[in-house]
Amino acid sequence: MGADKIIIYKNYENPIEAQMTLTRLRDAGFECFLSGENTAWLRPMLDASISGIQLHVFEKDVSEISRFLQEDLPLED
Repeated sequence: MGADKIIIYKNYENPIEAQMTLTRLRDAGFECFLSGENTAWLRPMLDASISGIQLHVFEKDVSEISRFLQEDLPLED
């Protein structure tokens, strides 16, 4: 496992959900970025495998990010 290796952590169909997760992770101090956002906004009717948004993180942070996202669940109605 390389310290500088970047991986796709998760794919999103919804650009808003992807952006919210990105913001939560950055606010917690994780370095990450999204790709595929523009395509998803311009072509929302395409299959998610084509227009999906990918959340990229450092491989070394995966277990900590998973734990953070599990503990920091959004509020339910």
